[in-house]
Amino acid sequence: MKNLYAVLKSLRTANILIAVLMVVLIAGAVQMPLSPAFKTINSTSLFKWLRETPLSVTWWLWASIGILVLIVINTVVCTIDSIIKKQESKRWLLVIAPQVIHLGFCLIMLGHLLSSYGSFHGFAVMNEGSGLRLDSGLTFYLDKIDYKTRQNYITEMEAVIRYINQDGTSSKVRISPNHPALIGGVGVYLKEVALNPFPRALIQVSHEPGAVWALSGGILFLAGTVLLVLLKLKLQE
Repeated sequence: MKNLYAVLKSLRTANILIAVLMVVLIAGAVQMPLSPAFKTINSTSLFKWLRETPLSVTWWLWASIGILVLIVINTVVCTIDSIIKKQESKRWLLVIAPQVIHLGFCLIMLGHLLSSYGSFHGFAVMNEGSGLRLDSGLTFYLDKIDYKTRQNYITEMEAVIRYINQDGTSSKVRISPNHPALIGGVGVYLKEVALNPFPRALIQVSHEPGAVWALSGGILFLAGTVLLVLLKLKLQE
């Protein structure tokens, strides 16, 4: 057990795992353009796609996931070991800053894991008055398309989305290319509007259950990095 603990807490272990991960990802980057199966990888959750795709195509992704799991374990063990060894240090901020970075990294990985299980992305061409019901139970309708044109080109576009709440009431929200709506945890985006033969809108729906965790991890990672750099600069003064 002591030998295993020594390996798991080692920075050398982290470097080896990262190097192996880079080799596996490079191999995957070479294989991806050669396999038509990857055309559908962005339309469903990662693990669902992995279950439905032959191992001969997905081996490098499974290998990458396994290596990332080991890197996360290494990060957690390193953090615990560092806190135990330096808990009596007078420079507590200098001790905790790297651990904040580690926590941020772990939250980012957790966010990606959650999204890999439960995310979905889809597109629908909708005309005014048409509706869409998702597998999650969310139902919404495209009530109206607003647009402005100049020399036969659309310069501004908006869509009025009406959706059904859980209590049976309905609400409305306006969306535009730079202002999507979040409805019941699902992002609704206006991607494009076409006028012929009648006004139609290309609507994208997207659900990322791990987005909040990944964002929180990113904030902690950035905060820990900035804090560590400032403390190191202060020590050099």
